[in-house]
Amino acid sequence: MGLANEFRAGLGMPPGDSAIVSTNVPDAEQAFEARGIRAAVRGGKLRASFHVYSTSADVQLALDALRA
Repeated sequence: MGLANEFRAGLGMPPGDSAIVSTNVPDAEQAFEARGIRAAVRGGKLRASFHVYSTSADVQLALDALRA
């Protein structure tokens, strides 16, 4: 959950209690695809999930992709 909360903070969201982050981010699917990041878009919402093999560098890569 720590990485998910790091991602939430980077998006300006409050902390949560899940390793899954679901939020509206315009063009997130295209931004992630361009950087080779795998995540889902369901019902128009980005759904990113963090696992034991995810790292803080992965979180920063995702945030950088969304900021580009």
